[in-house]
Amino acid sequence: MPTVAEQLSDKELLVADKIAVETNPLLIVEDNLLTIRTKAGQLLPLTLNSTQKKILTKIKELLAKGKPIRLWILKARQAGCTTLIEAILYAYSSQKPATNSLVMSRDVDGANYAFGMQKIYHEELAPHLKPQVKHSNEKKLEFASIHSQILVDTADNVEAGRSYTFRLAHLTECAFYPDLEKLLLGLNQAVPNLPGTMIIGETTANGIGNQFYDKWVECKAGNSDWETLFIPWFEVEEYSRPMNMGWYPIEGIKFVTADGKDKFLEDERRIKKEYGLTDEQLNWRRWCIVNNCNGSLLQFSQEYPITDIEAFVSTGDLFFDKEALGRQQVVKPMVGNIVKEDGRYIFRENPVGLFNIYEFPKRLEEYCGAGDCAEGLENRDKCAAVFLNKRTNSVVATYNHNVSPDKFEEDLIKLGNFYNEALLAVENKGYGFSVNQGLYRKYGRVYRKVKTKKGFNEPTLDIGFNTNSVTRPMILSQMKEEITEDNLTLNDRELVNQCYTFVNNLKRGQPEAEKGKNDDLVMSCAIACYVRGENPYKQKSYKRVVKKHHKGLSGY
Repeated sequence: MPTVAEQLSDKELLVADKIAVETNPLLIVEDNLLTIRTKAGQLLPLTLNSTQKKILTKIKELLAKGKPIRLWILKARQAGCTTLIEAILYAYSSQKPATNSLVMSRDVDGANYAFGMQKIYHEELAPHLKPQVKHSNEKKLEFASIHSQILVDTADNVEAGRSYTFRLAHLTECAFYPDLEKLLLGLNQAVPNLPGTMIIGETTANGIGNQFYDKWVECKAGNSDWETLFIPWFEVEEYSRPMNMGWYPIEGIKFVTADGKDKFLEDERRIKKEYGLTDEQLNWRRWCIVNNCNGSLLQFSQEYPITDIEAFVSTGDLFFDKEALGRQQVVKPMVGNIVKEDGRYIFRENPVGLFNIYEFPKRLEEYCGAGDCAEGLENRDKCAAVFLNKRTNSVVATYNHNVSPDKFEEDLIKLGNFYNEALLAVENKGYGFSVNQGLYRKYGRVYRKVKTKKGFNEPTLDIGFNTNSVTRPMILSQMKEEITEDNLTLNDRELVNQCYTFVNNLKRGQPEAEKGKNDDLVMSCAIACYVRGENPYKQKSYKRVVKKHHKGLSGY
């Protein structure tokens, strides 16, 4: 007995085909109905590779949930992401009425490339699926009968989209936009927050000092309705080199240190085991570093990252050990305020509170805290503090806000009392001088410089911590060593992020925050680590604690 399809005429089949793609435009993409120009210059059907299928699966999942699609994609180079998203925009705009789409590129060349894709999609589409064109130029592809269009613009035009209502927008290589924040401000109003609408930003990494990185971190922290999708290089099928001629030589790789070659080979073994890579994939990696990345491991990590962290930090000369930072596990804090009630300092949970708490104080534990007072409310850096458990060397609390020195002093006293009268060490330059004076009068447990001018190791009258050309590299080196040896548990997400943006500035000859980023928590943590080393944990017995409290003492 003939099937339903066999009973239909050719004309009826075309009509059924048209109805199907109008109902689900993604069929045009999935069923190889679009045409692309390959790297070899051939016109062939778009056949989705593994990474394109991964992205499309994610988009279909969000559509099935009825959620507006707001997606950041961080990718390896030449993974096919742009081709797929352009295809999705064309599918919806050519099949759905009153559908405006926007393609935003970093520059004119990128815009022309994107528009070229759209023209090929349309010109090579089967006639029965192809809508009539009303206008076609380098800025717009408009369809007559369905009143839909695809607009193309560059990121220099931050006002793009304000004159239209869009259902779909594609931001390609958005990490390189001059002002992503301002562009999104207008675009978020132009694309309704409704099911079926899409804003997809895809890009390779551009280091840490940019707005795309901030958006990525914000999403990963769960502070946005946008979602993230990372495409590592080893998921791209073509990134493989046969072993028939043996391993590709690594003499063309520029190793910075004498043991760089040994570390490279060790790293190969690690990532092979950790990510299940084949010898062919590692062989391609060697070839690509030498031939496509000027022999630079850092350039390869940026263009072809294996993790999102590697993608972001590879462009700078990171001060802290990248792999050790990758082992740090951030913890969701208890957020709230500390108040004094019936003579005791207690914590009250509040989602807009000032204190991030990772460990509540325990009776026999000792704590120390360090702080850095911002140079005024207009300064980019904030008043920051980091508190450590002296026994475990783990961060138990952080504080990071734009507040006045008086408020900072008040909150440090609360934290100090809350953590068993912790020893406080605040940087004593600028406003820090007055903060230290206030802490000394009202609290008492304030760090004092240990070494005198005569070289004796005994407390001096200099209160607070003096960060200078001698002490700064000393405290940072100690913190770096503790992170490398996994002896310091950071816990706090913002502290870890600041470590990832703390780089060696060769022009200034010192490590510091990358341009546009902060290091207030890093410096506070470094001071706390040093003070802990000078005042190590001393185990106490329960009887000793009871005895002191019996005498009416408030500290241990």
